[in-house]
Amino acid sequence: MSSQRSDAVVILHEIYGINAHIQRTSDMWRARGFAVYTPALFPHDSPFSYAQQDEAYRYFSNHVGFDPQPVLTLLATLRAQHRKLIVIGYSTGATLAWRIAGSGLCDGVICHYGSRIRQYSDELPHCPALMIMARHEPSFDPTALQQKLETLPLVQCHMFDAQHGFCDADSPGHLAWQARHAVADAIAFVDAICG
Repeated sequence: MSSQRSDAVVILHEIYGINAHIQRTSDMWRARGFAVYTPALFPHDSPFSYAQQDEAYRYFSNHVGFDPQPVLTLLATLRAQHRKLIVIGYSTGATLAWRIAGSGLCDGVICHYGSRIRQYSDELPHCPALMIMARHEPSFDPTALQQKLETLPLVQCHMFDAQHGFCDADSPGHLAWQARHAVADAIAFVDAICG
């Protein structure tokens, strides 16, 4: 695959910020020939640690939230530069990716364990959407969300017998073989869009 490609991936981080997981994910997509953008959803010199989960969540809730406008502004700029734009989000970033899917500015979204999507499930995507879901979520029933989302056109749901954060090698919920399957699903999804 050529190292120069007119397709791009925008990766939206979790409440922790741009951490090692986001950097590894960026490197993986870059190695596949994509231009990769990882916007900081909030200003930070270093990400929150996993031990700071409550503090990170409060900060995200109070200072960032789920307003997609900053990412939409970035996408509007990138749209003219790239043939295809894929948005990939993790947790809170997945909820933002879901909200962006209806904008017409991207060609596909991948949402990894976006638990707050349930608050925006009536917003319909205008591009293909792959939902990477964890069956064991402490705050809601992911099966009910899966059943609702699977009725929507353009949405594929892949449920994994795992906990929130299972794709992140540094997360307490990480499951290596489940994460490998999720990555393979994501690659196949993106390849189908980008050709």
